[in-house]
Amino acid sequence: MRLFYLLLILLLTACTEDKPKVNAQWGTPEYNASQFFHALYNEKDLEKAKQMSTAEFADLMESYGSVRQVGRVLVNVSYDSVEIRINRSGGNLREQYEDVAEIAILLTGTNDGKQIDELRNVEMVKQNGRWLVQMVKVDKFSSSAR
Repeated sequence: MRLFYLLLILLLTACTEDKPKVNAQWGTPEYNASQFFHALYNEKDLEKAKQMSTAEFADLMESYGSVRQVGRVLVNVSYDSVEIRINRSGGNLREQYEDVAEIAILLTGTNDGKQIDELRNVEMVKQNGRWLVQMVKVDKFSSSAR
């Protein structure tokens, strides 16, 4: 009987997929915004990031040609590896009015061995029941915005 339980546990752990840990509930604008950055910086998958964006923002990302260029120029920060968290330090986690939300995302990671901490505000819109990235705004007090 113990062998059965051991095999069951091994089977279940082998079938689980490594998903990024996100401090937001699935399907919320916060979750989708964090998944956008995960696709862009950790998975380096431009197509996946475009699927999480409005058609206009996806076209803009496509014009940059590569995930590296999108991160470097459009989002204005480059990372070798990054941790993505929802900024919960402010009093208002999310400003949401019907089908529009603005989410603050904290990006903490490294680039060429240097630690980089950045804040990005993401405008999200709800289209066909899905929250999509409409625009990424650079924090005007950010060191990379100067």
